[in-house]
Amino acid sequence: MSSNLISTVSDILHHPGKVFPDVLLIVLLATAGLILLHLVVALIGSKPTRPRRRWNWWERLVYLGALVSVTTLGFTAFYPVLTLGHMRHWWLFAHMFGAGAMVAVLPLIAITWAGPNRFDVRAESDEEETYAPRFFWLTKLTFWLFLASGLIVALTMMLSMLPVFGTEGQHALLDIHRYAGLMAVVTLVLHLYGVLLQRARIR
Repeated sequence: MSSNLISTVSDILHHPGKVFPDVLLIVLLATAGLILLHLVVALIGSKPTRPRRRWNWWERLVYLGALVSVTTLGFTAFYPVLTLGHMRHWWLFAHMFGAGAMVAVLPLIAITWAGPNRFDVRAESDEEETYAPRFFWLTKLTFWLFLASGLIVALTMMLSMLPVFGTEGQHALLDIHRYAGLMAVVTLVLHLYGVLLQRARIR
């Protein structure tokens, strides 16, 4: 067991592009399993929570834009990788459209949602005590991880278009782009899960 784990980690470090389909499948299945496990635990130990402030139309629009763009990127990248081994033809074309949408949405979601996702340790005011925090720790953590990974995805995509990297540099940028993209998808899925828990008044 330990030797297989060491071998897998070694393959990721030395051949990240080659083992990415396997890592992708494992991470997606593990994420789904963790969500189901946490949901069972949350339902068993759930208790009534304070009401939360409703999202305004702009907050909903920006969040929906992030969901649509990342879903497009994830599906157009992960499905062909798992079925064909790599992206090509129309999959790559559709992926480029999703990339443009994400680059446009990323700064908007950062500006719109950075405030409510701060890890604030100050004492609550009377008004704040009336409402539960907009997000709990899991959604706050995944928000910042999503922004970081989304920024890396965008930067590696843009840098790969510059004629300053050789073949090895292009491969390295692609590998970073792949794994950062996987992290962006997983963290946004977990963030959406946390939001749905809050809307259901479970957290």
